[in-house]
Amino acid sequence: MPEIFYFGRGPRTLLGLRHPPIAQPHAAMLVCAPLLQEGIRCQRALWSLSETLAAAGIDVLRFDWFGSGDSAGTSADIDVPGLVDDIAAAEFLMRTSADAAQAGVARPRLFGLRSAALPLLAYASARREPVDVVLWAPALDGRVLAAAWREQHRRQLHTAGRFLSADTVSDDDELLGFVIDRDLLEDIGAWHGSDLLLPAGSRLVLAQWPGSPVTESFVDAQRDAGVMVECFDLDGADEPAWDDPDQFETQIFPRQAVTQLARHLAEAA
Repeated sequence: MPEIFYFGRGPRTLLGLRHPPIAQPHAAMLVCAPLLQEGIRCQRALWSLSETLAAAGIDVLRFDWFGSGDSAGTSADIDVPGLVDDIAAAEFLMRTSADAAQAGVARPRLFGLRSAALPLLAYASARREPVDVVLWAPALDGRVLAAAWREQHRRQLHTAGRFLSADTVSDDDELLGFVIDRDLLEDIGAWHGSDLLLPAGSRLVLAQWPGSPVTESFVDAQRDAGVMVECFDLDGADEPAWDDPDQFETQIFPRQAVTQLARHLAEAA
């Protein structure tokens, strides 16, 4: 079972969930959840992935972003610099823990699902030393991501049958059940994966279902920067309908993909 604790400095306290390995760890992984509503829907998938990796001897840490889940703050406090700071705090915790020192694990692998890819790339691209990153079905274009969230919000208000009146309105700072800073989506829209190049010598795994929209330009840009990129195709036909308004409340748990990805990551650790 995960160990639940709080970490961070001052008022920026984050909830951490450590999935301890059943034996002496030989690797570590920091798992970053998707942002906002996506993060809620993907909790079961990340829980299952983390537990499977822990059973394979990988020390896994998940956390709630500041302003979300059981971390301090409110959703209106979420901002782009803070997202990057949260990753830095969580990685520092893993690198300096007694368990990491005992196992000789110098640095955790960084994992991001969907919208977590953008803050994770922003954090990792600012590093000087090589990093080891795994992106699962990443959202790489912040402008496209923000537009999709706005469109989903409109559909939930007016076309999904959620409200009795199709004329239901919301304030400009509301987004799919969250009150957000009005600048958040604009700032996320300024991020693009092709501009967030990892340090030379880094390793990057892109886990995708066949036909997923990872642009060749992103892969080419990373490779041109000296990054070793592995494109890992998921075999199962269980890719969630991420943007279907009629399935929006369905918990996202692609069981086959979780099993296949966990096995691949455990073997490569």
